[in-house]
Amino acid sequence: MKLFLDENISPLHARELRAEGYDALAVVEAGLSGASDERVLEFAVKEDRILVTLDADFANVLRFPAEHTPGLVRLRLHPPTEHAIRDTLRKALLMLKNVELRGRLAIVEPKKIRIRPRFEE
Repeated sequence: MKLFLDENISPLHARELRAEGYDALAVVEAGLSGASDERVLEFAVKEDRILVTLDADFANVLRFPAEHTPGLVRLRLHPPTEHAIRDTLRKALLMLKNVELRGRLAIVEPKKIRIRPRFEE
């Protein structure tokens, strides 16, 4: 599972995930600080990476349909503290490790994960 952490998630999480054996890259590390949402998603698709974000815009399936992406994971946390991000992301990755996310949007909350089916399902 190749991950691309959006700008609203600290690059520290990408470093920690790599130390745990995940293939994770942060927007900042890719030189895309300040890039538009469209550009961030374009990079994720080009590099075949699942985009992990706190940005609710990416959960808008009309603006950002997941069908042609490696997958979108929207962390829905209130408040989105560094501890909450770390804890929820680790739990989600364990739960999603055998789930095919290609073309799908996963909404991850501390106690549940909802996965939107692919358009053709």
